[in-house]
Amino acid sequence: MGFNMRTSKPSAGNKFYNNGNNGGYSWCINGNPTDKGCNVLANCVGYACGRFNEIIGSMKYKALCCNAENFIERAKQAELQVVSYPTLGGIMVWQKGSTLSGNDGAGHVAVVERIDSANQIYTSESGYGSSAFWNSIRRNDNGRWGLGSGYTFRGCIVNPAIGDVHYVAPVNPQPSAPNSDISNKSVDELAKEVIAGKYGNGEDRKNALGSRYSEVQARVNEILNGNKPSQPSTPSVDILTLVKKTIRGDYGNGSARRNALGSNYDEVQKQVNLNIKNGTTNWNNIRLY
Repeated sequence: MGFNMRTSKPSAGNKFYNNGNNGGYSWCINGNPTDKGCNVLANCVGYACGRFNEIIGSMKYKALCCNAENFIERAKQAELQVVSYPTLGGIMVWQKGSTLSGNDGAGHVAVVERIDSANQIYTSESGYGSSAFWNSIRRNDNGRWGLGSGYTFRGCIVNPAIGDVHYVAPVNPQPSAPNSDISNKSVDELAKEVIAGKYGNGEDRKNALGSRYSEVQARVNEILNGNKPSQPSTPSVDILTLVKKTIRGDYGNGSARRNALGSNYDEVQKQVNLNIKNGTTNWNNIRLY
């Protein structure tokens, strides 16, 4: 299924945001003040439960209707994955106070609608005794994703309809020091030296020529082919498919992903991050930006 950000209050009668008293699917209590068309609002719990299941497409996890700070335990009981960072479509969980009993506060929950960077997300939320719906840009400058000192961020419940889609910072390789001897020579001079064997083959040649490798190798090919420009080859790597498979989780995370993607890692990870930021994470709408 596709993922569409929620940027407005659910329409009246939406069954994910109404309990049985109003003909809906939810097990959550009425909100305060109670919204006429969505009676589990205003309440962060009623909203987060409804939105999480709405993304899935069915009310599969009705039991997410306890105090907000206890969502982590309920999620684990339901065998849902819990991680320490925001995931697209996941539920962010904050504890209030220190007991997890509700005596010192019930905590807060919000749903991740967009991931802008490692330090910024866009959420949809509701609040008991407050408003039925709002969106927030949340930054993690204080280690609590924007909430006050009385709160502790406990983690994020991964939405199984989306998977563990999160921001991964690209790793930029350090540029090698320029070789002044190479940079001052013409392409023809370098090509002749390559043909004479001065720079070796394969990776040795690439390392030796650095940023000039592509133009020099192209000229080498022309010379060896009788000065005829080489025909452009058909790209052998389908970056779009690699991006789709990466978002789907085929290549894992961290070093496993880097090893699997090899020389394509930087471009693929860049495109993964852009798709996450723009909410295009369904196989059919993932694109190259």
